[in-house]
Amino acid sequence: APAPATKERPRRTRATRAGPAETDPTPVFQYPPGVAASDSIVVTRGDLRRLEPDEFLNDNLVDFYLKVIVADARRSPLGEDPAFGDVARDVHAFSSHFFTKLREGDSRGKLKPDSEKAQRAHARVERWTRGVDVFAKKFLLVPVVEDLHWSLAIVCHPGELAKRALARERRELDVGATEDEDEDEDCPARPCVIHMDSLRMHSAKKIEKWLRCFLEMEWRKRHSDEEPFTLRERTARAGGPPADLLLAMPKVPQQTNSCDCGVYTLRYGQEFLARAVCRGARLAVDGRDVSLCFRDHDFEAWFTGRDIAEMRRDIKKLAADLELEKIRAAYRREQAEDAAAPPAGAAPP
Repeated sequence: APAPATKERPRRTRATRAGPAETDPTPVFQYPPGVAASDSIVVTRGDLRRLEPDEFLNDNLVDFYLKVIVADARRSPLGEDPAFGDVARDVHAFSSHFFTKLREGDSRGKLKPDSEKAQRAHARVERWTRGVDVFAKKFLLVPVVEDLHWSLAIVCHPGELAKRALARERRELDVGATEDEDEDEDCPARPCVIHMDSLRMHSAKKIEKWLRCFLEMEWRKRHSDEEPFTLRERTARAGGPPADLLLAMPKVPQQTNSCDCGVYTLRYGQEFLARAVCRGARLAVDGRDVSLCFRDHDFEAWFTGRDIAEMRRDIKKLAADLELEKIRAAYRREQAEDAAAPPAGAAPP
């Protein structure tokens, strides 16, 4: 049976440069198509105009294509890889609104676990994780839009982070225990935040701080039957103990114009997952990788500006295909309704 029709209502979107976020709010298609999901995205005619060259992607387009990359085996550029099912299982992509809401209106002061500031921050975003345990995932993709610019943060191994922090706190309570020197280069799954920015414009340290706060509070909320943890931060003194959640800022391809930051953000996510989950998962994000800031993997060679232009065209073509699918589905429904209707002039049963 055909999926029930849903009322398509475009959500308010933000531009990534000055000017109107929507020049034309006419709905074009809903994604995922035919599914009445609370997190579905209605792409408008104005959104699609942002796929033209020299235009800036808005939140609707970034959220739409991240969903495609992570969860759509039929349409994802990674969909043909035999390990694509692991992407859907092991990866969660947050909405572009997540990080904005997390830090909204709370720019000053330290973020201490259980403080009013931390509780307010978590309360603003807790609805985004009601249906997902982020600590059961290997990677969390967090698009960040600030100061009219996009970048991507990736939280790696959040489940290992919880185990690591809890084990450290138990050792610290044991007066006779010594610090475990596992440590970091030999760690097979090293928790960290990887920040990728095509203009090196955002503050990676600030992003890591807010994500660290979110993880501490999310554990308290979703795993209330277990011990809470407080993540150890990086110390200023040389030779001090390492942070539980490291921050890595590898060298990545940089944009050469002022409009492609959104496409770069999407491409960073695609290329990372291609290596960390698909293609034999050659990028382990282990202790050595993080301690060397991924120099063994040459992130800078992942793609070129020409690949970015082609990706923009690919997203535009996918949007056109989804619009055509919607038109065809509507036509099939009309045909089915006409076939089920009694002939004109026929006596009622």
